[in-house]
Amino acid sequence: MGQSAAAAADAVFHALSNPTRRLVLERLSAGPATVSELAAPFDMQLPSFVQHLAVLEQSRLVTSRK
Repeated sequence: MGQSAAAAADAVFHALSNPTRRLVLERLSAGPATVSELAAPFDMQLPSFVQHLAVLEQSRLVTSRK
């Protein structure tokens, strides 16, 4: 495995290491959702939740559209 492939795998494993991010992925497996819809079940401020989404995007597990 090349260095970039190893880095990509590390990013995916890091993203999946958090239970909040795993629940977000589970929700998204049912279809697209807005940030507000995804954040609703979690007891955290929106900026903190958006950081979780950023980790998922950086690992290329999710993509977002404006």
